[in-house]
This record gives sequence, C-alpha cells and structure tokens, in this order.
Amino acid sequence: MSRRLKLYLIPVLILLAFTLPHLDQGEFRRDTVRYAAIGHYMWNGGSLLTPYANAEKIYFNKPPLALWIHGFFLKLFGLNLVAARVPSILAAVGVLALSMLSVRNLGTRREAVISGLVLASTYEFFRRTREISLDMWQLFFLMIAVWLITKTLRHGARWPLVVCGIPIGSALMCKQLVGLIMLPIFAVWLAIGGQARLIIWLVIGALPMSILVAAPWHLYMYSIFGESFARHFFGREVIERAQRSDQQNSAFYYLIENSRTYWPWMIGLIYAIWLCLKKSQRSLSRRRGFVVLATVWVGIWLVAISIFADKKPNYALPLYPMLSWIVARALCRLPSSHLKHWYERRLPGLAPAAVALFLIAALAPIQFQEPPEKHWLKLVNWVKATEIDIAQLKYANIEQSDVCYVYVKTGKWMKSLRDARASGDSSENVLVVTKFPNDAKPAEFGEVLFSSGPVHVVSQRHER
Repeated sequence: MSRRLKLYLIPVLILLAFTLPHLDQGEFRRDTVRYAAIGHYMWNGGSLLTPYANAEKIYFNKPPLALWIHGFFLKLFGLNLVAARVPSILAAVGVLALSMLSVRNLGTRREAVISGLVLASTYEFFRRTREISLDMWQLFFLMIAVWLITKTLRHGARWPLVVCGIPIGSALMCKQLVGLIMLPIFAVWLAIGGQARLIIWLVIGALPMSILVAAPWHLYMYSIFGESFARHFFGREVIERAQRSDQQNSAFYYLIENSRTYWPWMIGLIYAIWLCLKKSQRSLSRRRGFVVLATVWVGIWLVAISIFADKKPNYALPLYPMLSWIVARALCRLPSSHLKHWYERRLPGLAPAAVALFLIAALAPIQFQEPPEKHWLKLVNWVKATEIDIAQLKYANIEQSDVCYVYVKTGKWMKSLRDARASGDSSENVLVVTKFPNDAKPAEFGEVLFSSGPVHVVSQRHER
C-alpha cells in the first residue's frame, strides 16, 4: 500500500515543485486583489453572508464559498500573497488527486499515475495557483462529483449519484450556474457506461441535493436585496456576459489557445487522436473506457464555453484533467519497452528530479511575477508615513481593484466621494484619491498633496 501511495504522490510533488517557488513574488492584481479584499473583509468586520467590495458597496458578482476559504486564510495568516495563494494550491492538489483516483476507478494504476504527471505539468493548470482562482475551487468540487460518478460506473452503486449533488451544489457556490453542466455530462457518461437506467437518480437525487446546498444563500440574498440582486447576479453576470457584443474573439478561441499553450502534451494528444483513428469502427464501439468519457466531457465543455460570448483562458480550466486522461492513455500505449520498464520500477529518479527542480527554482533569482505597481505602492507608503487614517480618505474616478489594493495593504476601506456626499457627509475639506494626468488637474480639486504618475491625493472643499 505504501509503495502504491508513493506513486500517486510523485505527481503531487511535481505540482508543488512548479507552484511553491517564490510564492510571495509579485503583487496583488486583477481578480486576486479584488477577491482578497472582499474575502478578508467578510471575516474582518463585514458580513459572512453578504460580500462587500468596499465599506458601502455590496458585491453581487459571485457566490461566496471560495471567498470564504481565501478570506479565512488571509484573516488567519495576514494579508499577504502566500496566504492568498496557498488555498489555490490546495485546491489544485485536490483536483490532481481526485483526477487520478477517478482514472483508477476506470483504468489501471499506471494510467492513473501517468495522467497525474501530465496534469501536474500542464502550464495552464498549475499557473492558476498563483492567483485567487474561483475556477480552481469550482473544478475541485466538480472533480469530487466526477470521482463519485466513476465509482458508480465501476460498481453500479446508486448512492454516489445522489451524494454527487453535494459537490455540484458547492461548485454552484463558487460560480453561478456552471456546475449544472455536470448533469447532462454525467447522463451521457452513464449511457455510454451501459447504466442508462441510473440516469433517473441524477434527476431525483443529484439535482435536488445540489439545489439544497446552493439555494439557502441565494434565497437569503434575494430576501434582503430582491430584484437588484437577481438582475445583477443572474442578468448582468450570466445573461449579459453570455451575449455581450464587445467580444471580438472567434468561436475557435479555445481551440487556438490550447493549440498554442498545451505543450509538450499536445504531442501526446495528437498521438491519442491518431490511435483512435487507427482503430476500426467495431473495436471503437466496444470500448467503454475513460478516454471516451473524457472526450465527451471535453466536447460538451468546449462547446459550452465557445458559445459563451465572454471568453477567458481560465474558463477552459475544466478541460485539463480530462485532456490528461486522454494523453495518459496514449502515453501508456507507446511501443517502448524502456518506458514500461521505468514505470514497473516505480518511476525511479522522478521524485528526486522534482525536488531538484523545486530547489533550483526556489534559490535562483527568477522573476516569475510582475513587480509591484509602483504608483499605488508609493501611495500606500505615503499614507503610512503621514499617518493619515484611511477612513478619512475618499476616492473618485478610480477602478474597484485599486480601492481593493489599498484595503489589502492597509486593512481599511476608503470611502467613495459620491457615496459620502449622498449620505450627507458635511466635512468641509476632504482628501480625495483620484487619477488624472499630471498636467490636467480637474478644476474642482484644490491642492495636490501627493502625486505619483496618474495617482494623486488632492484636497477638495465641500460647498454647503
């Protein structure tokens, strides 16, 4: 048992070798800074049930489960990049382990371990651990459901079909509606696996269970905020983004991206396709292996994200575990006695190579991430040096991510100038954080107290 466990741990070790070096490098940016601030505030002065994007603005964009997880780590270990990224690494390790266990339910141990090696070294998979990734947590819960379904396919048991609704509901608490695509995929899997009679259990078991898990928070938000929540959460974040006209990406966006980034494993994928075409139609129809299931998954998921107008590389994350299944099947059929002998000897040298890779990457002065954004960092340092209370600052005409960056660096929210005025703030002189070109200060602002690039702190007198 311990020798078999060591085989499964080698892909995990490789994943950690790629993800842990210089984990504190870079800066809070883009979605990561936003999710870090929102998640931390949920545990530190805000509400666990209602996400806030600053002290006043409610965040209707995403469900809270992944924000809870990352926020808890940031509350426990401080507002730093390591604490922000470790949960994503844990989720990736979970995805990797569940993917291998699922293959083992349907194939050989060799195929499971090789699929783990492929997934662990897939760039588009492991690079998501350097950010707060709602997609990675969504995939983690979906892979729990996959593992349960493969148990049904192996043993014919019904209970996994009902229980898989729990992780699907958890996925719905990471990103809205996406997890429901699992139900038609699983239905096709059961039909291919010769267990079509069990599809009804997805309808009467998994679907109600997933709703039971996800519905309470959604109903709570609707009971408090009504149509404004529903319009933003489902209308703007789902329907409008699915139909947005400002996207210029082709329907083949993900095929093009994968052909550009899925190396070196694109060679194995091409070989897998060649092996499939080489088979006769009769022999292909008799195969009920995990490659067919993985192909169904990739096909349905690829069509779904391709017809969705808003296209981003992270939406393709669920493709990579299943692509690793397909590639592993092909690699295990390479006509090489040396590779077979290497596996039978339990992959000697691979674990030490992963450790060596980690040490080299950790000790080498490699810049994996972009350096901090100097203008906002200078602002934060100026605020700390002058001992200005962040709560006294107002902001205007800056992006939400910039507001979140100041929170992450100080632990306090700035207030919106517009909201402060609307709430009857009678302060005569206020300090406003804003952005404008150095030679184009708006007339309503007074003295410039701080300036770095387009970022300024100015005074403004309130006319009563």
